[in-house]
Formats: sequence, C-alpha cells, structure tokens
Amino acid sequence: MKKYIASFIIACTTALSVQAQECSLPIGIAFQSGASAIPVSYQRVVAGKLRQLLTTNGVSAMAGLHSFALVPEYEIIGKSITAGPPRQTVCQIQLNLKVLNADDGVVFSAYTTQLDGVGQSDAAAFSDAVKRLTPRHQGLSDFIAQSQKKIVAYYDAQADRIIARAKMLDQTRKYDEAIYELLIIPECAAAYDRALSCVKEVWQHRINTEGERLLAKAVAIWSGRTNSDAAIEAANLLAEIDPESSSYEAAIKLLEEIKEKAELNTPWDIALKVMDDNIDMEQRRLDASKEVAKAYAENMPQTETKLLFLDK
Repeated sequence: MKKYIASFIIACTTALSVQAQECSLPIGIAFQSGASAIPVSYQRVVAGKLRQLLTTNGVSAMAGLHSFALVPEYEIIGKSITAGPPRQTVCQIQLNLKVLNADDGVVFSAYTTQLDGVGQSDAAAFSDAVKRLTPRHQGLSDFIAQSQKKIVAYYDAQADRIIARAKMLDQTRKYDEAIYELLIIPECAAAYDRALSCVKEVWQHRINTEGERLLAKAVAIWSGRTNSDAAIEAANLLAEIDPESSSYEAAIKLLEEIKEKAELNTPWDIALKVMDDNIDMEQRRLDASKEVAKAYAENMPQTETKLLFLDK
C-alpha cells in the first residue's frame, strides 16, 4: 500500500451523470522532481490555482486522502526582456497537467496549454502566467470532467475487490486500514452506499474491540489494588470507552463499583462518555471514520512515485 489517497462526500446521484455534478474524489494536487517539475518557490501558487480550477469544475477532495494526483509540469518555450522603464520579463510557458494513479504512476488523462506572463523577474512572470490559467482555457474543463469520469469508472470496476479486501482486513482486526480502503470510494461511484455500509460495520467492530481492551485493563488495575490511585487510573480508562461499544454497560457497572469501594478521599471528577441526543449518530460515525482514515494515511510509507501533495 502507498501513502496517497483521498476523498469523497458531496452530492451526486449517479455515476453516469458525474460530469454535470459536484463530486468529492480521492484526488490531490501533487508535485514531483525532475527537469520539468514546478519549482518549490512556485508550488503553493500553482496548487492554489489548480485547486480552484477543480472546485470550479465540480471536483473537490478530502484533505489528506489521495489515491490520485493532479500533477503539473512546465517548460519555458520563450522569454524576452522589454526595454522599459521598468524592465519587464515576458515569458511563454507550456504547462502540462496529468492525472495519475498515486500508487503506480499510471496516467489517466493529460492536458497541455500555453500561457504568457509578465513581471519584473522570472519568478514574477511565471507566477503571472499561472494566474492566467482559467476554466475558459480551451479543453481544460473537458480534461477535468474526463479525469473525473475515469476515476469514478476505476472505482466502479474495482469496488468488489476493494470491499472484499476491507472485509478481510476487518476480520484480521486491521480496522483502520479497512476504513481507509472503503472511504477511498467516491460518493458518486455506484458502490458508495455499499462501502458506507461496510464502514459502519467496521467502525462498530473497532469500538467494540477497543472497548474490550480498555475494560479488561481497567478490571486488571482495579483488581490488583483498590486504592485511590488505582481507582483513578481505572476510571480514566473506562472514560475512554465509546458509548456505542458493546463494553459500555459493563464499564458503567465497574465505575459504580469503583466509586462505592474507593477510598473516601478519592477525587471524582471522572465521568464516562455520554451520547448527545442532538447529534446525528450516522454523521458522528462517518466523521470519526474519516479522521481514522486520514490518520492511517499520514502514517503510510511514501509512494514510489515520490509525489509531494499540498493539501493547503
């Protein structure tokens, strides 16, 4: 597995009509080294412009999750200096954009355009040229729409494999990896609802297992020594158990026992987590699952394509 992954969630109805709709995809803006790579000093300017172009064309991404990359490269095809005053640098650049699979570097689509820029330095001229890139550039919107369709088609074709792998990971208690695999599937893909259903199951298994671990540790601490220090240590562990965990009821009983039998001077400012009735439980699970997926992604090894993603 590689590090880069990416996103989902915003409103689509069917994969057949994704071009006209907004869709959150596992795609990020990335840069790589090489003669035609964008210089580091310009990367944030270029990333901001490309992110704006994606959003304008109905494509958004979830920060930190990238399995696909939009990679820009450039070539200076002409440069001149005006007489002034003030002296100005005029440059013509060829900007190449490609959408590729971050795991294996396979290119899904590509786009090339020429831009002119003017400034008092090479850097200023380059920056000015990039800022001139707009959705009105011939073929740019079609390039983004085609990339979107190909990515969705990729996940439609791979959905059964991804879900099967996630279930295998779930069975071996690799819950975070399973959640990450499932949340890569975009909302505008046909299998999104199936993936979301699996996320719910994996999340429940995750909090059940974690609850069991915390409860067992609290029991062991309290059984070994029933003083104030043990009471506080055990209670702090119980306070971490998710209210939806299968161990929650047992945690309540153990905390009551600890409070009843603990030394009189034990300070009790520890309480178990409780559910807020005003919170949408489905959204709570999904939001928590997204955080797990992002944390898992951040700790994955670097991809062999050596891409540098800029999320901000």
